[in-house]
Amino acid sequence: MSDNEYTDLGLDEGGPTIPPLVTMGDARLGGVSAPVAGDAIGGTQFTERLETLARAMVAYHGIGIAAPQIGWFERFFAMTRFGAGEDGEMRAILEYWINPEIVAVSDEQNWAWEGCLSVPGLRGWIRRPAAVAVRGLNGAGQSISREYTGWDARVFQHEFDHLDGMLFPYRAAHPSHVMMLEHLEHRDDWPEDWPAPGARETMLGALWDGD
Repeated sequence: MSDNEYTDLGLDEGGPTIPPLVTMGDARLGGVSAPVAGDAIGGTQFTERLETLARAMVAYHGIGIAAPQIGWFERFFAMTRFGAGEDGEMRAILEYWINPEIVAVSDEQNWAWEGCLSVPGLRGWIRRPAAVAVRGLNGAGQSISREYTGWDARVFQHEFDHLDGMLFPYRAAHPSHVMMLEHLEHRDDWPEDWPAPGARETMLGALWDGD
């Protein structure tokens, strides 16, 4: 996103105060969030909460954020994906998901270094399905279905995990796959294939398709 992220995503920089982040170690993040009540969706108050969630994502410098991360333990989140606009230019596209479901996942999987606003200072080498089919409601309360691949699939799964009390360190295949961000800046000094094959060569924001 550009330096004018609020405008890029169609958000007003003003509005209600953004709640503080809830971080790892807070027991509430480990719970399963409640579905959003149907009669709330589309109402003024809930629409305001959606926009506050998206403003929090921008303010805390994330590409996705789930409601539990700012203390709202209900099943909705915001995410950005990058796609071509009507002018053909690549731009950030804001999407809301309310009461989402993962319908199917691919057999193919990939690895990436993941971070999280609720896990500051850490990154994890995490394996996930490479593609997902999902459904739920959008910000207007309309039923939608999507098939995500690549990084978009990973962002969706990461945010969906928050709704079930799952943080990325819990998905690490080995404790050594989670480390301080500062150590990634010295990856050239790592032994080959440490802490796992592909980890040393894969940059932040990239995917590795190996086993």
